Amino acid sequence: MSDRVNEVWRPWGAELRRARNLAGLSQNQLGRKMLVSTPTVSAFERGTRTPKRDHAEAADSALSTGGTLAQLWTRLNDTRDIPDSWRDFALLERQAMEVREYQMMVVPGLLQTAKYARTLIRAERSWDTDERVDQLVKSRTARLAELPRTPLHFIVDEGAVRRVLDSREIMREQLERLLTLTEDWRIRIAVVPSDTTSHPGLSGSFRIMNLHDGRIVGHAQHWGGQAVISNLKQVNQLATTFGNIQAEALPLRASAALLAEIRKGLS
Repeated sequence: MSDRVNEVWRPWGAELRRARNLAGLSQNQLGRKMLVSTPTVSAFERGTRTPKRDHAEAADSALSTGGTLAQLWTRLNDTRDIPDSWRDFALLERQAMEVREYQMMVVPGLLQTAKYARTLIRAERSWDTDERVDQLVKSRTARLAELPRTPLHFIVDEGAVRRVLDSREIMREQLERLLTLTEDWRIRIAVVPSDTTSHPGLSGSFRIMNLHDGRIVGHAQHWGGQAVISNLKQVNQLATTFGNIQAEALPLRASAALLAEIRKGLS
């Protein structure tokens, strides 16, 4: 029976193999330099054995990588205890007591209309079939109904609500939906005006979720998905950043007035 692959450490093993091949060493030769057996090197590369920091440093020294394996080890070690369920932000939001989200480029997924979502997903995923896009749209637009009592706090950049996707009609419909949602007691939507000169949110979009057990988890958006942030210090920094962005945003009534003004301009 083959050993079970640890998905957390698989990337480290792949990087070790890549560096070893670049160095022109066999597993046996690398093992002698690292003072470990050949089967141990093989297990590291396959992701079936968890390396220690000493192993990472020894591999860096043997392969002259400049410390890249130790740096990768540190990054992966910080995420090793993240539950698999935390990596699925849609699943996690259904378990949240509160959700805070900042979006700098587009309307938050929870608030998107079907036409807006389809336009966005189709543009982002040109390789998918129409059937797959329809599935993704249905999944995205169904999420809000699954959070009937969860307080939701959104901050969006003005550019995100001014950016027309595909047609003015689609954007006007999207803005009408946002204005309707502002009447929901649990949904708060604030807009950061485009003339803000001190913007703390230019590093990217993210969300923070407070869980029922008192824990807080963050997700930072990147191409292809979401990076889980569970380190308490980093989550607190995300929360501070959200507060700083909120301080630069318009008040809720002024934000709604701006949304209405933009919608009127699309008529």
